[in-house]
Amino acid sequence: MTFSRSALSAALLCAAASNAVDAQEWTRFRGPNGSGIGDAPSMPAEFSSSDFEWVVELPGTGVSSPVLWGTKLFVTVAGKGEAKHIVLCYDGTNGKQLWEWSEPYEANHKHNFNDFASATPVVDERAVYVCWSSAQETRVIALDHAGKKLWNRSWAGFTSDHGSAASPVLIDGVLIVHTDGLEQKKSYIYGINPADGSELWARERVTPEGKEKHITAYNTPVESKSGDRTTVVMLSTNHGWMGLDPKTGEEVWSHKQVYEFRSVGSIAESGGLLFAAMGSGGAGKQSAALQLNGTASPELKYSLGIKDGLSYVPTPIIHDGLLYLFGDGGVVTCRDAKTGELVYQERAGSGQFFSSPVLVDGKIYCASRDGLVVVLQAGREFKKLAENKLDSGVNATPAVANGRLYFRTESHLISLKGKK
Repeated sequence: MTFSRSALSAALLCAAASNAVDAQEWTRFRGPNGSGIGDAPSMPAEFSSSDFEWVVELPGTGVSSPVLWGTKLFVTVAGKGEAKHIVLCYDGTNGKQLWEWSEPYEANHKHNFNDFASATPVVDERAVYVCWSSAQETRVIALDHAGKKLWNRSWAGFTSDHGSAASPVLIDGVLIVHTDGLEQKKSYIYGINPADGSELWARERVTPEGKEKHITAYNTPVESKSGDRTTVVMLSTNHGWMGLDPKTGEEVWSHKQVYEFRSVGSIAESGGLLFAAMGSGGAGKQSAALQLNGTASPELKYSLGIKDGLSYVPTPIIHDGLLYLFGDGGVVTCRDAKTGELVYQERAGSGQFFSSPVLVDGKIYCASRDGLVVVLQAGREFKKLAENKLDSGVNATPAVANGRLYFRTESHLISLKGKK
């Protein structure tokens, strides 16, 4: 599907603006290109409540992560005591609430660990884009930075056994949303013009003949270069990997592996190297590492299995040639990112870890559902620097911006500022 010259111009302008601030903002799930790597010098490894710059109580629940543009922090909430979707904007420097926007929603079946505020928003200089799903539809809403609704768009027919979780992303100025369904429902990837919500392209994902239809939208796409072409990387159980042109939806490359297990944690990317794990029941059981090479068929570098320390819910980190896999049960595995060779495997903490790790100031922070924040030294040697305890559990992945680490717990937002 093609789109108008005016839409293309708007998209390209948006892309240029987004690329200009990519290193400064935390605009999407896990920050710049979903890497989980942020810049906050002198972030303390050990901290207590007395070190928090500010703490605010949230008016409901959610497992979505905060995003930031400049000093504005945006977060989504499912209202406490009533079926209401809420978008909140705070001043990220002092925790002052700037505005609140809300609308009612119809509750539907979900996994006990999921929430009705699960998808992390994405933000650019124009607006914050929020994605909600129910049993009836997937809905995307654009709010400007003052909380005024600019547009909304919805697609009927969403069904999932556990609810939704995939977050929208902006790549090359195009808003990418995917709506994956079960049984008779159709599954699509959409390219949306963020200026007005118009559909630039749509691509149906069809289950291969003879395969059970159990696609579910959990992982969040990333951007990666294949030769000189920017692609949005999509991964699903029944279709394997696809690299699409974000402006047209054209398939640039693919790795058509059908997986037995679902992809819950998102994709790690570094310089055309892609890694993701699939699993079930709290453990990673399958994985693939692909190297994009400018052709339609990327190279499969290696595959790891259930005995190799795979993560399931937490998304991996690739940094300085190392792949960090934070297991749901607290065991961290470090491998050579290009070869998969084991560097170390050690227990980092106890409990359940659903939040994805972030790497800040040479340290890896990962928080548990019991509120335990484990801090490790990044590098080839396992070194645990600290264990810190928050007052409530963490399911959301922290955000890093403005020299601060922002935690979203079950009940609060917390700002931890790097020490001078």
